[in-house]
Amino acid sequence: MAVAPKNKAQQSDDAGWLTTFADMMTLLMTFFVLLFAMSTIDPVKLEQFGQSVGQHEGSVKKNKKVSLSQINKEVKKLVVDEKLQQQVKVRMDARGVTLEIASDLAFEVGSATRSPKIEAFLIKMVGTMKKATYAIAVEGHTDNVPIRSGVFPSNWELSAARASAVIRFLTSQGVAPDKFRAIGFGDTAPKVANDTPENRAKNRRVDITFLTIG
Repeated sequence: MAVAPKNKAQQSDDAGWLTTFADMMTLLMTFFVLLFAMSTIDPVKLEQFGQSVGQHEGSVKKNKKVSLSQINKEVKKLVVDEKLQQQVKVRMDARGVTLEIASDLAFEVGSATRSPKIEAFLIKMVGTMKKATYAIAVEGHTDNVPIRSGVFPSNWELSAARASAVIRFLTSQGVAPDKFRAIGFGDTAPKVANDTPENRAKNRRVDITFLTIG
């Protein structure tokens, strides 16, 4: 016996749940897209998560890219080995791995001529820089005391010259020039208030940062 075909009203009722389901999935997708758009991704944490997952999975395939975590360990060890903990600070954050070098270690007051101490330290950084795939920013900072020099009209020029002097030395040691970014901040990005000689000394620095985003 033949089964009578469903009328249009019955077919519409049967398909109604599909429309509701599709609307719900669209709303969920929109919700998660908004969450993603409003979130801030920390590249360092993302990299660390990827490393932990790789170790958990027991991956034997070696990644040729040197991680920021490895760079962080290497430069911290170098600072300790050279007994420069008071003059070189290392930190790792969302921007990358930064070596904060006191400019009193690297340069004479009002000068962009590198000291033998900073050159000896930079030479030992060359190996890490050569194998790193990250862009490297070298940033010069000064205190807010106006410079009195016929060579540098302002702290802007002094800070930029110091950053360039560091890069010039590193490239002379074989580090690829296209890795670097030279930036002079002058006294516009102080760590602390320029209200005491000690604080002004803290603001005089050269930062070398392995950047998560070039």
